Amino acid sequence: MPGPPSARRRPGEQRPGEPGGTRTLDPKIKSLVLYLAPSLRSSEFNNLGLAVLALFVLRVRLMSGSEKGAMKLLREGPARITKATIEAVWRRREKDQRIIIGDAACRGLALVVHQTGMAWRFDYKPRGTDPLTGKRFASRSVTIGNPQTHSPDEARQAAGNLKGQQQAGDDPGEARKAKVAAAAERRGRTVERMLDDYAKALPSRPKLRGNGKLSPQHIAGELSNGRAAVAAMKAETKPVAELGVADLRTLLRATEAQPGAAKHRYGAVSRFLDWCQDEGAIASNPCLLVAKSKRPKAVAARQHCLALTDLASLWLAAGDEATDLEPVQRDYLRFLITIPCRRTEAAKLDWSHVDLDAAVWTQPGRLTKNGDTHRLHLHSLALDVLVKRHEAAGKPKAGFVFPAPKSGKPLSTFSAIKAAVASKVDAGDWRLHDFRRSFATALGEAGFAEPVVDAVLNHRQAATRGGVLGVYQRAQRWPEQVKAMQAWGEMLANAVEKATQVSQKQAA
Repeated sequence: MPGPPSARRRPGEQRPGEPGGTRTLDPKIKSLVLYLAPSLRSSEFNNLGLAVLALFVLRVRLMSGSEKGAMKLLREGPARITKATIEAVWRRREKDQRIIIGDAACRGLALVVHQTGMAWRFDYKPRGTDPLTGKRFASRSVTIGNPQTHSPDEARQAAGNLKGQQQAGDDPGEARKAKVAAAAERRGRTVERMLDDYAKALPSRPKLRGNGKLSPQHIAGELSNGRAAVAAMKAETKPVAELGVADLRTLLRATEAQPGAAKHRYGAVSRFLDWCQDEGAIASNPCLLVAKSKRPKAVAARQHCLALTDLASLWLAAGDEATDLEPVQRDYLRFLITIPCRRTEAAKLDWSHVDLDAAVWTQPGRLTKNGDTHRLHLHSLALDVLVKRHEAAGKPKAGFVFPAPKSGKPLSTFSAIKAAVASKVDAGDWRLHDFRRSFATALGEAGFAEPVVDAVLNHRQAATRGGVLGVYQRAQRWPEQVKAMQAWGEMLANAVEKATQVSQKQAA
């Protein structure tokens, strides 16, 4: 008896959940069909059946190509893996085949064997759930090594360590990735690269002594000594974390004949490594591991002081056209004798910094050692040198007063300039910087107060005075500076005049 109308089925009608007439052995296609079929009408399902058939034929064709040669996977075990097990499975390996043998002695550990190699693998499932899906994490794997690097027992021990991390709530795979990334970062942090970063950081670092920031001159000197030290160690491309005591010993051997250079370079590289430690690039500064007895000793301060007669003789020698010096070099040396400034400050003197009418040279802070703007009174002997240079240059308003003859850059051939006149004057073992000491000594003997002499030399008050006075006393005492420079000029002029008279008598 036919059922009620609602239960009757039309020809070709399919109810939800009932199997259709289309069959496929492909699990992916089958799952798609079972998912879509309940919501489709009969006519739509018939169309879908044709589409599925077409996909099935396509998959069969593909299997005859790329999938036909897909690697076969064989799972074996668990069994206690031994050396004999490894040798046996290696002999029976086949092309396009991968064998995975689970280890019975350590859950999660497996030996993976394929045609060209073997590897130990630890399979685990991270604890907790994925915050995005709310489901447990999928299984993950970490490669430990291979039978050549790890015996079965060593592989089990390594797997046990990873299992301990997993049970503690850590992800061994992520930890391994982080470790590898950190190692790569350390390798990328070469000494040369870190020095470049150090150069960028130096302007914001405080002075080693005193207050304020480092001056451009101090920064340049620090970097120059640091790079010279690295070059002596031949460590430019070496990871900074691998820099050690052996490299520092190489530096000490390279500079043992230069006590001053050794002290400056070792100190510069030590401060650089302190910064690297602050940045987390190294664990500790290896300079501290060098025995104190082996570190460069402090160089005793020079005591050499030139008498006024020596300075006058050098003045005359600087004007001798028989020397190998260019006119600009001779004028530079004479100016350096008359004005107690540093050699680089004189070399970078610009016409825009000089007021010839007021007889004042104003040094910008960017060109001074301590970074302070500094005024100097130009006495008549120094002013004569500048006026001569100014007229010879066409009275420019700007530009270097003492440009290098060929490049036009500031003079830098200090050693050559000194050597050209040193052979003509017996003034002992003198240097250009000794002119400043000679000035301070002569003015002190003439009765000028030390603060006034320090002000002319542009010494920070805090560096030459202790206590509260050094902090609060900022007076420059300009009128007294002018008197001191005038007195110095008169001393030199008198000495030069006497030396000229002696020279003329000897020539006659």
